[in-house]
Amino acid sequence: MIVLLISSAAIIITVLLYAKQPLQLTLRTAAIILMYLLITNVTFHITAEEQQTNPVVVIDHSTSMKNHLSSILELVSDIDTPHDLLFSQEDLLTQHEPKELGTYTNITSMIEQAKARDPSSVVLITDGNHNYGTSPIIPAEESNAPIYVYGIGEETTRDVSIIDVQFPDYAYRGDSIEITAVTETGGFKTGTSEVILQTAGGKIIATQPLQLSDVMANSRVEFAYHATEGGTTQFKVYTPPKADETSYDNNEYAFSINVLEEKIRVLYYTDHISFSTKFVLRSLTDDVHLSVSAIARKNPSNFQLIGHGREITQLPDLSDYDVVMFDNINLGRLPWSGFPELVASGKGIVISGTVEGITPPWREMLPIGVASGSMHGKFQLDITEPFSALDGDNIPPFKNMTRTVDAKDDAVIVARANNLPLIAYRLHGLGKIFQMGLLDLGTWHFLRHGLKGEDILQTLLSDVVQFVSPAGKYGRLVLSTKRKVYEFGETAQLTLQAYDRNFRRAGGGDFFVVTQDRTIPFYETSMGRYETSLVASKTGITDFQAQGELLGEELVSNLISIEVLERSIESEQRLNRPLLQRIATVSGGEFHTLDELKEIHIPERTKRTSTIINLNSPITYLVMLTLLILDWIMRRRRGIT
Repeated sequence: MIVLLISSAAIIITVLLYAKQPLQLTLRTAAIILMYLLITNVTFHITAEEQQTNPVVVIDHSTSMKNHLSSILELVSDIDTPHDLLFSQEDLLTQHEPKELGTYTNITSMIEQAKARDPSSVVLITDGNHNYGTSPIIPAEESNAPIYVYGIGEETTRDVSIIDVQFPDYAYRGDSIEITAVTETGGFKTGTSEVILQTAGGKIIATQPLQLSDVMANSRVEFAYHATEGGTTQFKVYTPPKADETSYDNNEYAFSINVLEEKIRVLYYTDHISFSTKFVLRSLTDDVHLSVSAIARKNPSNFQLIGHGREITQLPDLSDYDVVMFDNINLGRLPWSGFPELVASGKGIVISGTVEGITPPWREMLPIGVASGSMHGKFQLDITEPFSALDGDNIPPFKNMTRTVDAKDDAVIVARANNLPLIAYRLHGLGKIFQMGLLDLGTWHFLRHGLKGEDILQTLLSDVVQFVSPAGKYGRLVLSTKRKVYEFGETAQLTLQAYDRNFRRAGGGDFFVVTQDRTIPFYETSMGRYETSLVASKTGITDFQAQGELLGEELVSNLISIEVLERSIESEQRLNRPLLQRIATVSGGEFHTLDELKEIHIPERTKRTSTIINLNSPITYLVMLTLLILDWIMRRRRGIT
């Protein structure tokens, strides 16, 4: 307020002094006004209207829309607002009809093509029968223009369909496999049906009841299949057709499961059954991926099967097993020989408990050197390289450990105690040797009780066995997908898990999946877990494999095969209101029915823009200085100082 009063007084004085010199009066007054604006930091808002590109009207031109196209085109022709016309499956056209109907409906492509025109708004006319490509929700969310959706189709239909089947990537022979069928029913006031699981050859495995629904509703039907044969087995889940169903093309679902011939074969051997033996064996036998045989030395020349109490006269051949675990042993008295060759061929060996009778071949192979005797006390495990459940958090102390000496230069030391290596592994030829010097290993089963309540031993032993086994479930890169069978045009989701050399989930990898005709990158969603998706655009069986770089290493995953089935040409479909309403909502538009298309109103093609002008800038100071200099020059010419 004071600045305004002073500025006003200055202008009045200027008018009195320069009343007879209008040019100088103007210069002085303008300078005072600029000074006032600078001091008060005044800003100006200028609003203007900016012309936008035309709206785009997108018409779903797929087969399921054929009975509605003529009426849609007639209604669209009455739209007065200038607009561009876009038919799906075609290039952008204006006032021209497409020649052929599309076989599939790709709403994502419709939205993307419309967005490419940078329209002021999008009018989407479709039944919402999206059956090719990725989800249209993401491009709708990213649209700068609102999408006004006009939905077409019947909302009350009578239909029973199998919309998905969930099953494991693979199973071992002898496993009980859980198979879940996801169904959708609607239009039935009362009644029941059934869902049948059968092999591709027609053998019925199981039949489950299905309750029919009046409104469209989903339900899950559970099956159990006992895998008695190895190899890839083809299955089919189907539901018998009902009278007057909207479509009979969705009543069955074909898929396949790969049944591995054998589990990981493990031989457990001990010279002395100890208190920890039962915990170790329990952890091994509880793992459904392992097939375990356990043998103990009864006397120098006799052996028995642990758990059966039966003596055996002939020992098994070690080459029949993937992993051999020695617990509390004398390496110099083992009833087998040829261990360097066994490991070099790719087999795995796990050594735990007391170790005696070290021979030169074993001294050369073991990751950790061992002296005679053991150490007793209270030892705290120091994790140097996290492995499986050994992550350093809340690991309880233990009382007994092997008297270790040192470790090989190429050994990976997982843990130390008293600064001595205690848990480590190393490669030998194509195989691995994993050594654990904890004598009371089994007590870990309950030592953590009260801390986290976790069974460390089972997790640890399972991961160790699978890590050293040539037939292990896990590799450094594990590629998987929930389904092995897709219909043409569906989106397949692939998951990749990456592990470092210590069998820990590892992030920061750069991976991609390779198919017969393309390369698609993975995106990391959490530590060591990567995901990607692709559209099933080629029928038949396609092999997929992931590869890439992790921590400077080039890695390659397992192969998986996905079968893509030919989809029948789409028929008349019901209105997919939930999908279309969501597209409209996330884009800032509205949802309407076909009846409301007669009253269509496309929003204005102009938008208001606001520009802020701030006079507090060097240009304003320069203008003010220029005005004062001109006033001074004019005063000098008149002889006024």
